Amino acid sequence: TEAYDDDGLPHTLEHLVFMGSEEYPYKGVLDLLANRCLAQGTNAWTDTDHTCYTITTAGSEGFLNLLPIYLDHILYPTLTESSYITEVHHINGDGENAGVVYCEMQARENTGESRTHRAMLNAMYSGRCGYKSETGGMLENLRTSTSHKKVCDYHRTFYRPENLCLIITGQVDPEEVFRALDLTEQKIKSKDPLPPHVRPWQSSVPEFTDLTESVVQYPSDDETTGMVTVAWRGPSAKDLYKMTAIGTLLEYLSDTAISPLQRDLVEISDPYCNKVGCSILENSVGCVYIKCCNVPFPKLSDVKEKLLATLRRIGDGTEALDMPRMQTVIARQILEALNHAEDHPHEAIAFSCIGHFLYGDTEEEVLLRKRLNQVEAFKKLAEEPVEYWLDLLNFYFVDKPCVTVVGEPSHALQVEMEAAESGRVERQRETLGEEGLLKCAKIIENALQQNEVRPALDFIIRIVVKILIAFTEIFIAVLTSTGSHGTKRPATNATLEVVPLNVSNCAVCWISLYIVMLDTTPVPQELKPYLGLYSEIIFESPLMRDGVLVPHEEVIKQLAEDTVKNDATLGMKGCRFFCGSYAHLLCIMLKVDRQKYRKGVQWIRELMHQVVFTPERIQIVATKILNEVPRHKRDGSTVVTAILKELNFPSVSYCSFEFTQWLHLKHESVKKGSLIQSDNSIFKCIISNFSSSHFWNIVKQVKSLLLSAQLPLTLTGLAMGPTCLLEMTQGHEHLLPMGQTGILIGVGSVESSYVMESTPCITDYTHPDLPAIMVFIEYLTALEGPMWRQLRGLGLAYHYSMLAVPSQGLLFFSLYKSSHPVSAYKHAKEILDEFVLGATPWDPVILESSISSVIFEIIERETTVSEASLQSLLSSFRKMDNNYILTLLGKVARVTAEDLRRVGREYFTRLFDPTHSRCAVVCSPAKVEEISQGFRGSYFLFMNDLTFAL
Repeated sequence: TEAYDDDGLPHTLEHLVFMGSEEYPYKGVLDLLANRCLAQGTNAWTDTDHTCYTITTAGSEGFLNLLPIYLDHILYPTLTESSYITEVHHINGDGENAGVVYCEMQARENTGESRTHRAMLNAMYSGRCGYKSETGGMLENLRTSTSHKKVCDYHRTFYRPENLCLIITGQVDPEEVFRALDLTEQKIKSKDPLPPHVRPWQSSVPEFTDLTESVVQYPSDDETTGMVTVAWRGPSAKDLYKMTAIGTLLEYLSDTAISPLQRDLVEISDPYCNKVGCSILENSVGCVYIKCCNVPFPKLSDVKEKLLATLRRIGDGTEALDMPRMQTVIARQILEALNHAEDHPHEAIAFSCIGHFLYGDTEEEVLLRKRLNQVEAFKKLAEEPVEYWLDLLNFYFVDKPCVTVVGEPSHALQVEMEAAESGRVERQRETLGEEGLLKCAKIIENALQQNEVRPALDFIIRIVVKILIAFTEIFIAVLTSTGSHGTKRPATNATLEVVPLNVSNCAVCWISLYIVMLDTTPVPQELKPYLGLYSEIIFESPLMRDGVLVPHEEVIKQLAEDTVKNDATLGMKGCRFFCGSYAHLLCIMLKVDRQKYRKGVQWIRELMHQVVFTPERIQIVATKILNEVPRHKRDGSTVVTAILKELNFPSVSYCSFEFTQWLHLKHESVKKGSLIQSDNSIFKCIISNFSSSHFWNIVKQVKSLLLSAQLPLTLTGLAMGPTCLLEMTQGHEHLLPMGQTGILIGVGSVESSYVMESTPCITDYTHPDLPAIMVFIEYLTALEGPMWRQLRGLGLAYHYSMLAVPSQGLLFFSLYKSSHPVSAYKHAKEILDEFVLGATPWDPVILESSISSVIFEIIERETTVSEASLQSLLSSFRKMDNNYILTLLGKVARVTAEDLRRVGREYFTRLFDPTHSRCAVVCSPAKVEEISQGFRGSYFLFMNDLTFAL
């Protein structure tokens, strides 16, 4: 799909495709049928050069049933005007602009990232060129230029069989696919001939010859850091080898703390930024850009020259290009490609096919094979001499003009934009007048009535899929030294007594995964805020090896040579600013080629015992993390999550402290330098207080050698003293008693609103009510379910969710990117009350679809070896038996309407009751008063100073 303006026609059309088709002329019927086919609805995305529609099902039967229905929606949608009104844009009875697309773009348009990226594309692709278009739609265009007729015309131009590519991955019989497509082919042939097809993206792209620089301001109430983007024209998407080479060169320049750009801009005492990111836009004429994130405001004007100086120094030979390190980068890319194929097989295949469809010769199979086999290109690159890389660097980066965009945060702009938007809406109301507002309300009311015509029951139930299907289970045999609970199948009778250990034996081809968990409970409370820093600094510090100090540069280099990935977080699947589940555990993770099993064990030993913490490295890593805080403070979803954690858990709890503690540290010890102690006392104290309770999880294809006495020998010396089993502390054990119930905060960079609410719920994954709770949530929140129709369908919120988390003992309700949070919240409460109190009956057909979706959700948790091994580990922590998943699937399949009524009364009625729940709201400062009145002011403690509130 191709567009030359900012009307957002590709994006608006993507939304309208799901609103019904010639054969299935009902809004939402596609997703209702998808749920019956063991899926969780459908999905789609709009990129600059293509629109992609997706469906994932458990098993092939449902997929084959749904495929022709999906294609009918794509090729022959109804595209009614009523759908356009609700889904794209309308003015409501209060004179405010709304609509699902409008709401989505309102949350995105004025972020710093979006504003700077648009400015870069406008400079890079000047003149008439689709690559600079905002295919999502600019708000001004959605209000004044985009129209229902334009969307229909756009569909006629681009949505035709010759311009469609069907990509299918997974275990499905090709002959059955062709049989499923037979009716679709017959329908295509029966239609009148179409005008000659012109393949998109064939027109020439205007030349770029002049260096350009611009400063782009974006609204923010935090002006401490900004961003800088430097971009160049790149190779054509058709030149696969050169595209791969450019990607490899960018990895060399930026992948680790010792890479040239990170070294010169980040890993210094007074850094220019905290991260250097590189990207390639795969266009007919490509674009390569380097982005410096979280740049201290005083240095915004200095970054470009510093970056270019590093590139020139390598290009002219002043700094030698490190060929051994380049070989390491290539070797690691090969392993990452293989690992990606194993962990994300669909994406690995599908995205290569998309690129070939857009820019390749679709009749040339050799080119597709090259796209699908990047490893061969990497092997060829490994043989290229240093001159090749220098020529590449000089040609694309040193000798070519570039675009520079400096993104400046501006509180003044924030205030100005708030006043301008408020004034615009007020003028709109005045122009419409009372009569016009009533007319707007009537238009949206009529559109909703037309859209809500539901299909007959037999129309839905003619799609029949077995609720419990035969699916391929990933075989995982478990060797454990800590007991047999939670194992899939016993691997051997051997025991391991060196350290508590869990070995998942499964058919992984290339990679071994190590997760070491250390109990941090004994660490003194005043030191726990530094655990996040500790988890990052261990990979970037010197270490003592055989009595010799290995510099941090050499440690980083060797880790890159020996591992595919390394990370350390608080809790399972945690991240830099938020803990994961079992947050009291420090999880150190390595992925290595399985031939380097012993190397991996050695690295874990050294990282646990032999790191030497220096003041210089502590300051550099701490500053790098702290400079990222302002970016997260601008993100509504991050802030609302942090606030609710603060409301639910005490500040001393692992569940709440990581992001908010970094906010406090930014103004306290690290900023003042008190963290930087020459005797390393803080980190020495942390290490000395790690509990002797720790646990290993290893994922491999275990050979007989490893099941013998050899495996324990490789782990000798890892224990920090006498070992014992980990104490599994659950988050719900730290929940605060009900007290303060809500906080509302205005954040200047936020235009849409975010609401997150919680109430106590079950605390055990084996609780008998869990299956009914899961089905209850799916019934209410499914695509085209009750909340979808009333919240998203009315344009009140782009996204909403409900979630039960037994480990935290909480049930959540959330609204994201909401243009009208008070109305959305009240509608959600009304929907829940109607079902719980019996005013709205539980539809047996929708109940059956909801059960199918939950079954898909459960099965999808273990679709790859890595995911299955993680679930195996979590099962052991949660003391689940060997057949937990199969048992849960059976219980879900037997959930009844009476079960839903029962759990609704027991758990869900409390969710919107302020005496039993807690609520956090983040919105624009201009909306604080309006939203506070809507939520009846006494419900919240109001704060506008984010740092103080947190």
